[in-house]
Amino acid sequence: MDAEQIAAAAAAYGAVTGVLAAESATGRRSWLVALGEDEARRWLVLDGEGKPVGDRPTVREVASLVAMVEVAAELAGEEDVARIASPAYLDTIGTADLSAATSLVEAFLAEVEERYALPLS
Repeated sequence: MDAEQIAAAAAAYGAVTGVLAAESATGRRSWLVALGEDEARRWLVLDGEGKPVGDRPTVREVASLVAMVEVAAELAGEEDVARIASPAYLDTIGTADLSAATSLVEAFLAEVEERYALPLS
């Protein structure tokens, strides 16, 4: 599935305002979807088939990978373009400065869990 198809699948849970792709080290594709904006924003992870994920460890893995890649890209001066968050991408752009961003990633994870669109197990 591509980002547009994922957005269409996620629209059943609210207004889609962002779709970010992540790929685990094993090659499993997932999508972190933002629903709504600002204080009303909620989050949802969809698997590669467009099905919602309610498994907390998987949600944490996807959200942390997306957050780390976004921070690493910013630190590396990369343009803000669509990318697939993956360990391989982190290996190519990650710097020693990334370890200092741990608190940012943890804060993002807390927000995703707190504002998740479904109950997490």
